[in-house]
Amino acid sequence: MSTCSLVWRELLLRKWSALLAVSALGATVAAALFFFLLARSNEGETRILQRDMGLNLLILPPDTSLDAYWAKGLSTGSMPVEFLTKLEDQVVANRLVPMIKRRRTWQGREVLLTGISGEIFKQGKAMKPVFGRVIKPGTLVLGSEIAGMLKLEAGQSAELLGQVFLIAQVLQPVGDEQDVQVFLDLADAQTLLDLEGRITEIEALECHCSEEVSDPLVALRAELEPLLPGAVIIRRDALADARRDQRQLAERFLQSGFPVIALFCALLVGVLSMLNVRDRRAEIGVLRALGKPSVQVAGLFLGRAVFLGLIGGALGIIGGGFLASDLGTLLFHTRAGAVAFDLDLVLTALFITPLFAALASLVPMALAVVQDPVRVLGEAS
Repeated sequence: MSTCSLVWRELLLRKWSALLAVSALGATVAAALFFFLLARSNEGETRILQRDMGLNLLILPPDTSLDAYWAKGLSTGSMPVEFLTKLEDQVVANRLVPMIKRRRTWQGREVLLTGISGEIFKQGKAMKPVFGRVIKPGTLVLGSEIAGMLKLEAGQSAELLGQVFLIAQVLQPVGDEQDVQVFLDLADAQTLLDLEGRITEIEALECHCSEEVSDPLVALRAELEPLLPGAVIIRRDALADARRDQRQLAERFLQSGFPVIALFCALLVGVLSMLNVRDRRAEIGVLRALGKPSVQVAGLFLGRAVFLGLIGGALGIIGGGFLASDLGTLLFHTRAGAVAFDLDLVLTALFITPLFAALASLVPMALAVVQDPVRVLGEAS
């Protein structure tokens, strides 16, 4: 009788033992998959929330006086727009938003003119824009306070520094400087302010810094200063550190959970295999007395472990996937936070579970192989 036939007959004979082993493996796989899917979804959700916290990196023209910048809220100098092309291949800053900021008097009120363009992504990647405002040439977007003071509404035309613009939008009040800003297309601002080919600042999003980087600002400057000689690089520490700490917390959570689940699974499968060996001592003794080689005896236990691993893995994938999907819908609200259940994950689980079950059965299998058939049969009789 072949090893496969013996494995199948043993499973039919000890149905409850096999069912217990499948349940244990399925529950372990479901727990591991549930944990992994939610951790990965949490990482996506965290990334979106961190992104929405705002840009945390500021690049200013050379020789900018920081005390004057913080006092006025803008740099009086400028830098060539070509600085943006120099930042295409670096890896520490993304979502570059070029701007021109100047204070001007408009209809008797001081306003902050802000020429702005859409985001520019590092290494030419295409991503969903979040921060930069794409403003059509010849139009203005007004902060709520300045629009209210000047009694301007969307759809009206207004003259600004000798040029007529259409007011495309009035923003909702946010309680900060934006309420008195006048946004316009970057090219329009360059023409209006006689700054063709120039910008006054670049805002960006700091890319991931690992825990090994003790001072992210030093790392940022080491990467950016050779590309932008003389430029002043500022990291908004509170905002950037909040992003970094939250991301690293999620990573540590993901890394620390899997060893615990793996250890629990190994112990559980090992104990069940040991109980199976104990229940089959007489059978093993008969096989050895009949001259069956150690390889065939070992194959009985490894084959059983692999088969049960496949069944348990499949059940665990179904259970863990549905549980994670249902709970993920309640916990996460962004598309990035949605639970992603892909084919590669299924195939990986179906491969690892039987392999892991076989490895966890090695010690019980070794004990079965080295048993003395004469002693075992004597005890059984």
